[in-house]
Amino acid sequence: MTFIKRIQRDPAGIQRSYKDPQVESDEALKETQNTITDALTTDARFFHYGTSENADTGFWGLHEYEKESLADQVEMQVVNFLQKNPDSIFLEVEENLYSQFPGLLTPSKILIYQVLNSYAVKEKSAYRLRDEDRPSLRREELNTISQLIESIGQRLGYRTRKEGRVLLWEDHDDVVRVFYVLVSGLAGRTINENKYPVEKCLLVLPGGRASLVAYKQTRDPMLARIIRGWRIVKFRLVRALAEIPVLTRETFEEQIASDPVEKAEGQLMMF
Repeated sequence: MTFIKRIQRDPAGIQRSYKDPQVESDEALKETQNTITDALTTDARFFHYGTSENADTGFWGLHEYEKESLADQVEMQVVNFLQKNPDSIFLEVEENLYSQFPGLLTPSKILIYQVLNSYAVKEKSAYRLRDEDRPSLRREELNTISQLIESIGQRLGYRTRKEGRVLLWEDHDDVVRVFYVLVSGLAGRTINENKYPVEKCLLVLPGGRASLVAYKQTRDPMLARIIRGWRIVKFRLVRALAEIPVLTRETFEEQIASDPVEKAEGQLMMF
């Protein structure tokens, strides 16, 4: 393949020319497109996200979900920055991210705003973490929600137990429900490590984090694929269910099925 061989012989040559001078432009482009298409369609590591089998349409990504996607890394970086730099304006948050994620990894403004809307409050022009998102309070809330889930399960006649960070409801020897309680929006990592049938699994999140996960699905078709079938339950619903005097297995299922995930609030910059 003339075009490819030229690059292999002289990698720097790609900066001076995209094709061999003796090869017609149309032929070089066609050859390059065929090479890319063959690599995508014959390698099991790639997955096609699209409604058509045509390789030229839709999106291509890795078949296995990354341990931490770009959106997850941006989320962690924003939170860490605000912990160390409270009352920062948007430009300061943005500049910090741009230094951490250069080039093609540069996050969009809308992603940054979605993370800020999930974790921070804005006073005048400065952002700071919400009081409830301070690490110590979130750890306390995580323990509280986990205890409420155990209590609800016992009220419904299930045997409850913990398996690492996972909460299980069991009926005799059958696992009925699997709860993953998170205080962050790093859902992809949890889903990727799950070993139970997805129809039994629930992600239990703060309301703002549920909205952030919903946004991540719109920008990441791989996350949208692996999260399909999971239920997302917000902390406030768990608290409400714990206060219902008479709760049955049927009403529990009805409540978690009818709890919508709202979009993030706040005006977003769509570029």
